[in-house]
Amino acid sequence: MIELQSVGFQYQDRAQRSISGNSCTAGASEVIVIAGESGCGKSTLLRRINGLCPGFYEGTTEGKVLLAGQDVQNLRIGDISRIAATVFQNPDNQFFTLDVLSDLVFGCENFGVPRDEIERRLRSVVETLSLERFLGRKFSELSGGEKQKIAIASALMLECKILLLDEPSANLDYPSIALLRRTIEELKERGYTIVVAEHRLYYLHGVCDQLVIMEHGTIVRRYRDAEMNALNNEALNAFGIRGFDLFHTRAACEQAAPAMGGAELLSLEHISFGYVRGQDVLRDVSLSVRAGDRIALLGHNGCGKSTLAKIICGLLRERGGRLSVGGEPLAARRRYTAVSYVMQNVDFQIFGSSLYHDLLLGNEEAEDIDARIRTVLAQFRLLPLIDEHPMRLSMGQKQRLVIAAACLLHKRIGIFDEPTSGLDYGNMRTVCTLIDEFTGAENAAIIITHDYEFIMNSCNRVILLEDGRIAEDFALRDAAALERLFRERIG
Repeated sequence: MIELQSVGFQYQDRAQRSISGNSCTAGASEVIVIAGESGCGKSTLLRRINGLCPGFYEGTTEGKVLLAGQDVQNLRIGDISRIAATVFQNPDNQFFTLDVLSDLVFGCENFGVPRDEIERRLRSVVETLSLERFLGRKFSELSGGEKQKIAIASALMLECKILLLDEPSANLDYPSIALLRRTIEELKERGYTIVVAEHRLYYLHGVCDQLVIMEHGTIVRRYRDAEMNALNNEALNAFGIRGFDLFHTRAACEQAAPAMGGAELLSLEHISFGYVRGQDVLRDVSLSVRAGDRIALLGHNGCGKSTLAKIICGLLRERGGRLSVGGEPLAARRRYTAVSYVMQNVDFQIFGSSLYHDLLLGNEEAEDIDARIRTVLAQFRLLPLIDEHPMRLSMGQKQRLVIAAACLLHKRIGIFDEPTSGLDYGNMRTVCTLIDEFTGAENAAIIITHDYEFIMNSCNRVILLEDGRIAEDFALRDAAALERLFRERIG
């Protein structure tokens, strides 16, 4: 179904190729996983397969891509989209309407699919992905993880026999990732060819047929069957990618510093909020955050985690309750002075014409700012890209840039919304280290995450949000409590 022959691509105005010399094949009923460090070329390789490079992203191609025996160079984008459906890394980039139902049927309507067939597909996809409660909702009401589920559903509606998934689990909670795995298994049984560019490998263990590892734009390893299944976490970590065994790193949290019990930095008392009156998203949330806390804020997609973060940083104002910083009430419009916030969609926080100017923005008068910018870019492995436009970065590189900006501001409280969703193993560990350094003994970090590996390596406290209320709050001293939470409460 898919054949790559020495495939490469160089974006217009780039000095070097982003990918080169890539060859592999994938047949019907086969799942191929592409892994590698952030920026290694995974997304660009998918764009060559679906024709977006050079059909949308201008540049120079090399090699040949065959889909179902047809050379994509001879096909229009519209023709390719009838053969291969794609789920983008950022789901917002593929929505064309304002509400879920309209978007689910949009592609089929454009292809002239008969109404009764659209209704059949809709029933099937809604049942497969458990989407009944989303059909009457607008995208502005959905969390990042909920949007990702809708993007996957929109691709399934087209019933293309080739499915390209670019980090489909990035913003999904634990049970939604399990549902994604079951969906991939079902599609595989129905003869689909599925290509997944992914950092999180655990949910694909046992369902993928090939593991392809990329470095610097080129496929350097291909594993199949028994050879692939024999790979342990350490072997995969050596390539800078995550392992197949999610619950393997049981000792990691023992190395993390325990909660320090420092001075209270933030207090929430009986906070409530709802976007629509009478429908509260947050209900009676009370919370104390102390210096040294590195809090993992967990909960299902749509449970109110990002809403709580926006209240703490002042983007939203609570409907009821009291919020204090350093023992003093702080109005929503003034909270930015004490709180930095890294959003789930990092594109919303990129403003500069280069990485350097993006970090300089708002810091022009700071002491030694040039040296500090270069230091933080080096810490986040971004210094070689200092003069690049930020929108040319991979999603993982963008995440590191925005986290770097928050660390540069160094406010008392840092909120990070899914900071590792697009990060490989090596960069995830880098972010762990730098958030630890950011926190130190005087600051605190609240991290909204579904990333078990990150929590194990960085956090010292866990809070579970359920139905708008805090259901659990405990110090993370060993792996057993966190594993229980994932398996019993979150899963």
